[in-house]
Amino acid sequence: MDLLRRAAVKLALGEQPTEDLPMIAALAVADGLDSQSLIELAGLSRRDPPADIRDLFMQTMAELGLSVPGVEEAWRERMLEAAEGMLSGSLTHYEASSEIYWCACHLDRTDTANELVNLFMGLWSNWEDWPDGRASIERDMRVAAADLLHSQGKPLPE
Repeated sequence: MDLLRRAAVKLALGEQPTEDLPMIAALAVADGLDSQSLIELAGLSRRDPPADIRDLFMQTMAELGLSVPGVEEAWRERMLEAAEGMLSGSLTHYEASSEIYWCACHLDRTDTANELVNLFMGLWSNWEDWPDGRASIERDMRVAAADLLHSQGKPLPE
């Protein structure tokens, strides 16, 4: 997930400080992204009015053709990012399973979401409760993370 998309996901979840958006925009410009509003956003100060910063961020995303997710979509993206993190090794099995469980708890209460909550809560809990069985539990976590990505049409990380 690129820098701006990650900021948009965090913004949807109420976790992105608005005053950090100008610096994120500056980093995006440094990475080679270019649009009029992105450059304007990068030039704002942390002390500019939060509503102005947020509005310019939304305009920037639209100019760049990047969508800003709703809350449900943001939780789902964060959950899939955790599954990818487990399989790529950027997150531990324990961290990723906990994150997937937490994100699934915030999804609309469907049978699929309930199954995810139960599956990853069980794996996460078993990992804590049975230290001698962690190797087997971690294999089950990897299988569950791969199945989750597959069910969402996402490729497995290399």
